[in-house]
Amino acid sequence: MKIYKTQEILNKLESAVKYKKSFNLIRFGDGGIKFIHAILFKKLRQLDIICKKEGLPKSKILEILELWGYYARQADFIDTPEVYYNGSFWPRVKNPNKHIKVETEKKMLEWRDLYSRAEFDNENYCNPEVNCLMVLDIPGRRNLFDLKCIKKVCVLTANPNVKKALKDHYNVDIVEIVGQYENHYVKSFSKTTKIIKERAKDYDCWFIAAGELGRIYSGLIKECGGRSLDLGFLIDYWVDGNFHPRLHKFINASLTNPLEFKLTIYGKLYIDNI
Repeated sequence: MKIYKTQEILNKLESAVKYKKSFNLIRFGDGGIKFIHAILFKKLRQLDIICKKEGLPKSKILEILELWGYYARQADFIDTPEVYYNGSFWPRVKNPNKHIKVETEKKMLEWRDLYSRAEFDNENYCNPEVNCLMVLDIPGRRNLFDLKCIKKVCVLTANPNVKKALKDHYNVDIVEIVGQYENHYVKSFSKTTKIIKERAKDYDCWFIAAGELGRIYSGLIKECGGRSLDLGFLIDYWVDGNFHPRLHKFINASLTNPLEFKLTIYGKLYIDNI
């Protein structure tokens, strides 16, 4: 199987922006895998936890999963956890000194079966950490901020302060959603999908940080002719400078640009596969 590298993804995004073509990249991550597994195998306690955190009504979970499959099949890229197990990338850990839970790893190792059952019929795979990899400061390589064709962006987020963080790079609009544990589907979903349908083509790119429903927003943006990147926690990092401890061993903040990362000596071991 081919897992596309960051430069290949950026090149395709750049072409889509220049020629006004639709584009999107959807990351399901371990959260998405847990959601699929919980639905398929009726893990009710796990579903309760996810639905409460992500603001998903129980009555809508099958509809949401069906939309995930629909949009995954159309996506330019979807992520795969295979990189954590084939030796091409750093391992998936909870923090530098602690491995992820055994039950979580078991689900991730079953990703092919879960993707198949969810009808994610798309083999244009990318790294789950591509959001971070796209803003790496590596001499001789371009990153997201080097794509000068991206001038006007819309950020779909619960953290509107990101507008200030990005003002030196982009003309930024914000579509604000509610955060975790705030009943996202009821309070934000209808309004957000309406905005996307009206404004999908108004921006060079949308940056998405919207949890499980963000996968649907990303798919809808592409369906309406726009372009989007699922950046997840990277949006919060641009505001507060904090990122997950599981990544600290492999990347750290760039000294020249607070919006970028640099590889550590351990991260550089995987530079040829990034």
